[in-house]
Amino acid sequence: FLGSVPTKASGTERAASVIGQGRIEASPLAMAGVAASLANGRRVTPVLLPDSKVAAVPTAAAPLTGAEATQIEDMMRAVVTEGSGRFLTDVSGGPVAAKTGTAEYGNDAPPRTHAWMIATHGDLAVAVFVDDGESGSQTAGPLLESFLRQAG
Repeated sequence: FLGSVPTKASGTERAASVIGQGRIEASPLAMAGVAASLANGRRVTPVLLPDSKVAAVPTAAAPLTGAEATQIEDMMRAVVTEGSGRFLTDVSGGPVAAKTGTAEYGNDAPPRTHAWMIATHGDLAVAVFVDDGESGSQTAGPLLESFLRQAG
């Protein structure tokens, strides 16, 4: 399962979908694929077993242009140089580009949250997901940092 996005949403549900809330679902594997695709400038399809046959991947209705992918990658780099991912600025082995995410879910008050952080570093694309995490930078971020420092 990579994820799902409701195709028919209006009003509040549509607004929530735009920022990854509402009924948007994504797996960590899918989000690592998003990061890898942006870093490579083309769609990267995850392969779990190297010797397995890869099924045909549907073509996106409107794939990103190279310029759009570059803009997003630049914004992800700014998360590390100017934003909530500054703790990744000195990871060895080249620049890190990252994006944090905190998604509310359930009906509790205050709402429970999923903490996310995706990143690219050289030829690595990583997604960290923590169920019931505080926020992307505070909960998923330290796990991502530890992984990248050990991988580097």
